[in-house]
Order: sequence, then C-alpha cells, then structure tokens
Amino acid sequence: MSTVIPFVPSNIRVPSFTVTLDSDDYTIKVTWNVSAQRYYLNIYSTDGTWIITTPLVSCPPGRDVELVSWDSTRRVLTVQMVDPSLWPIPLSAGGEVTSPGQMIDYTLEGFQPDTYNGTFRCLHMNETTFSLSMETDPGQIIVLGNVNRLMNMVQTIFQTSSLVYRNGAFEVNP
Repeated sequence: MSTVIPFVPSNIRVPSFTVTLDSDDYTIKVTWNVSAQRYYLNIYSTDGTWIITTPLVSCPPGRDVELVSWDSTRRVLTVQMVDPSLWPIPLSAGGEVTSPGQMIDYTLEGFQPDTYNGTFRCLHMNETTFSLSMETDPGQIIVLGNVNRLMNMVQTIFQTSSLVYRNGAFEVNP
C-alpha cells in the first residue's frame, strides 16, 4: 500500500518528512539548489547519516487506455492508449525518443479486474500501442484504467521500496 505525502514548496524552511524504505526509517529533506534551479531530495538515516542526494523528478501524467486485447495463443496483452498529443513521447533510460521495438517499463493502474494492474516491461509498437507478456488470461475487462511512467528516485539505493513524485505528492511504497 502506498503512502502519499503532499509536497508544499517553501522558501522559508526546508520541507522534511520521515519515510520507511526497505523496512528502515529515513528522513527526507527537500532543498532548493540555486545553481541548478531545481529541488533535490536529501535522504538521511535516523541518526543523521547522509545516504544520497537525488534530483526531484516529476512523473509525466498518465494516459487513458482506449482498448485492451488478449491473445491467448501468444499470451500477450496489447494495450492501445488514447491521443498521444496529450502525453510526452516516451523516452528510453538514455533519454532518446522511443521507437517501435523499444522496451519501456509502464505501470497499469485503475483497471478492473486487478489482474491488469502492475508494472510491466512493455514492447512499444508505435506511439499509442504496446504489448506485454502475461502468463495467464487476465480476464474480461470491466474498467479501463490508465498507463503511467513512474520514475523511482531511489531505485539505485533501495532494493524493494520506491519513491515516486507525481501530482504534487510523493508516493512511497515499502
């Protein structure tokens, strides 16, 4: 279950909060870097030991899904998203524009049944369509959800936890 922590920028004091990452408590202080003109997360252990400083990266807005189809022979789920002009072109980890055949990690959320929800490694076919492998039939779709690119800012340090910033709030998943 995600813990959501709203972020209210301040010029007067450094916003800080405590989170649990990989079963341990940490303090996060959000500071403004004058030279870079952006916010940074500074993560400290409970005894004050500095762990890491990383830029605050906001996830792009999610995209609604127009169509989902399941191919039982290939065990592949194909997802078609709506209007690509409302969403930035997906970029690879290196920052280059995504092209057909490129693999992207997407998080599917808000679907019913829940078997559709989760983070998957997906094969891009064009700017609106991608596919992903699923071992079992996810079932009859009841509610179409949305597709997100979640940027985990602590992925390189913590093994099981994630820290994502989107919609003006931090989402922590222990």
